[in-house]
Amino acid sequence: MRIKKYVANDFQEAIKRAKKEMGQDAIILHTRHIRKGGILGLFTRPQVEITVAMDDTLQVDRDRYRNNSIPNPAPVIPASSKNTVKMAETAASVEPMLQEPEVVQEIQKMKDIMSDIKSKMFEVESMKGVSEQVESFYNLLISNNVSKDIALKIASNVESRLPANKDVDQNWVREVCLHTLQEYITDIKPIKTEAEKKGKVVAMIGPTGVGKTTTIAKLAANLTFLEGKEVALITLDTYRISAADQLRTFAEIIGIPIRVVFTPNDLLDAIEEFRDKDVIFIDTAGRSPFNDEHMEELNQFVNIAQPDETILVMSVTTSSSNLISIFERFNIMKIDKLIFTKLDEADNYGQILNTIHEIKIPVAYFATGQNVPDDIEVPEPLGFARMLLRKDETL
Repeated sequence: MRIKKYVANDFQEAIKRAKKEMGQDAIILHTRHIRKGGILGLFTRPQVEITVAMDDTLQVDRDRYRNNSIPNPAPVIPASSKNTVKMAETAASVEPMLQEPEVVQEIQKMKDIMSDIKSKMFEVESMKGVSEQVESFYNLLISNNVSKDIALKIASNVESRLPANKDVDQNWVREVCLHTLQEYITDIKPIKTEAEKKGKVVAMIGPTGVGKTTTIAKLAANLTFLEGKEVALITLDTYRISAADQLRTFAEIIGIPIRVVFTPNDLLDAIEEFRDKDVIFIDTAGRSPFNDEHMEELNQFVNIAQPDETILVMSVTTSSSNLISIFERFNIMKIDKLIFTKLDEADNYGQILNTIHEIKIPVAYFATGQNVPDDIEVPEPLGFARMLLRKDETL
């Protein structure tokens, strides 16, 4: 970088001299007024002194841009007297500046703001002409974590079913809301057994900590005691000693057989051993969906088992986007059904609706607590609709 001082009678003349010698890309680092000339310090005249810098790499960069025929090169930002060396360095390399994380973050923030504005404009436009009753219903869905897109569809559907004059009883509107909402949650398929077919294999998979082992114990107990089915358990969860012990304890209480397996051959042997049972549950180890090695290992066991149903267990305390992401990762094993757990720990249930609306997979059960075998149920559309509107005491 070249730095030079210029003194002139006024600022314009100093700038003119600097740019003539240093070039148009010269940057002013500092300015000050001085007094110069005279005899014995007398009769001095005011002048202007400017300190100018020119980074040689700037000219190199400009030549490179011109040689590569890059249209509309980024402008050089002029520096003020307050922006000294830092402005010179910034102006000297515009392209690297655009790669700075801070700049990228600011651009992303602007994109997010614009996206949010568009979303709000679309929401306002879509809600035009909607009755206050339906708007209240829409806001209730949003407060229960239902996505705006889905809530708008449902609210629009409700509005279309109301009389043109909107002169209807509030209770009747609520009934229309509940009826409409039920239509979005009808794909419910619990585990079914066939009298003429034995050895139905059901593999339970999912992330760590969602309650797969407890869920299997509940299902095994209900099938055994309430439906009179013969059930067997196989556990692959040898990574947690407590998980195998827990399932073994459940099996002893229920009075059903259990096998702990470590290898694919052990798994095949266990399945063949239990072929005379109505249902064979396979409890797999909880796996992070973002660990490729663990997912591949799990996938190998599932492929060997060739289950009749593969059920993904997920916690309702997870966000909608993460639930969908988890499903997409586990779906290499061809998910047939879903079980949502920990409903007793959630404040709202809109994420269930958002997930099943997006991935179009049936729901088998809701797990509502830790008690075995009581805290599990087959979802019922009206009950689920009321859950999605739980903040409205009148519903």
